[in-house]
Amino acid sequence: MVTVPGNRIQAHFGRYTTELYVVLAALSVGVFLGVLAVTTLSLADKLTLMAYVKRFVDMQAMAPTYGKVFRPALIQNLKLLGMLYLLGVSVAGMPLVLAAVFFRGFVLGFALDFLITALHGPGAILGILTVGLESVFLVPALIIAAAVALGFSWELISPSNRQKMPNLGKSFAYFTGLMMTMALVTVVGTFLEAYVAPLLIHLMSGLGA
Repeated sequence: MVTVPGNRIQAHFGRYTTELYVVLAALSVGVFLGVLAVTTLSLADKLTLMAYVKRFVDMQAMAPTYGKVFRPALIQNLKLLGMLYLLGVSVAGMPLVLAAVFFRGFVLGFALDFLITALHGPGAILGILTVGLESVFLVPALIIAAAVALGFSWELISPSNRQKMPNLGKSFAYFTGLMMTMALVTVVGTFLEAYVAPLLIHLMSGLGA
């Protein structure tokens, strides 16, 4: 029987289904607590954040930042993937992988909920253009990278895999290749964050949105 490459990749990634669910759970808890954290803000904190959001929107309305945020944002996002990669090849990195996913979920939930509750309809649109647009690529890349990092780390410490060095070698190659692929996906998401989102905000402000 001939096995096509797509089936091999699907079968290999299917080994990490449990880890995928664990990562999704950590992300969901982070989002939920991020939403709850908005309710704990004082009035002064909300006013400060609203002033920051207003300055950001006004800046994009007058002169979109575009590439000014691309490099620092890309470096930050790639650092996160690099950290997941290093944690995946270490035997003690599993809890930290979940902590990183949880924190990203917390930030995501907090940002979206604050924009919606503070600015209502315009806030929802702003949240879609800023947080939501980039998250279409960045969040799946984070979830996949974290799930495979957990799975590979577990393979390293699993007694049943300690004597299977060829299999571990293939898993390591797959893990490395997947992280490189997720890095490319991250570049796309960061491009949307740095170039497309400011442009859309600028255009919408010109239409009086």
